Amino acid sequence: MSHNDWEEILRSAHAEPIDPAHYTAVRARVMADIERSRAPWRRLAWISGVGTMAAAILFAVGLRRPEVPRPAPVVIAIPPAPPAPVVRPRPMEIAHAQPAPRPHREPLTIKFQTSDPNIIIYWIAD
Repeated sequence: MSHNDWEEILRSAHAEPIDPAHYTAVRARVMADIERSRAPWRRLAWISGVGTMAAAILFAVGLRRPEVPRPAPVVIAIPPAPPAPVVRPRPMEIAHAQPAPRPHREPLTIKFQTSDPNIIIYWIAD
């Protein structure tokens, strides 16, 4: 078959009249898709509206706090303080501390030798 034959077959297929029931079915599917795409927005609008109203009602109820009666003032008598105790002054005695006696020891002497025989270091510690 040549290219022209295929064109002729396709044109004859498109020239046939379409049944009106097919138009009705396509229209019904398109309208259902449109309605389905609108439904989430409507649901969201209802949920948002109901949530806003509930929040407004809770806010209004929260502002109306019941009046709580104030308690009656309480009067308490504080007893006087007891008299201060009498303290007799005593003469102060000063103690003189003596250092503990240390046994006499010879000082510790440490001798360091260096690599140079002319230099010797002595360290004397108490």
